[in-house]
Amino acid sequence: MEHLLHTLHTIKHPIEGCAYLVYGGAFVRWRFPKAWNKLLDRIAVKELSS
Repeated sequence: MEHLLHTLHTIKHPIEGCAYLVYGGAFVRWRFPKAWNKLLDRIAVKELSS
C-alpha cells in the first residue's frame, strides 16, 4: 500500500494520472470481471420513463 501511495505522489501530469486510471481499470476488468460488471451496473444512468 505504501508503494501505491508513493507512486500516486510522483504523478506529475494529468495525462499520466489518467493512464494509471485506465491501467487500473483494465486490470480490475481482467482479474475481476463479475465485480467490474456490478460496478458498471451500479454507476450506470437509469433510463428515464416518460
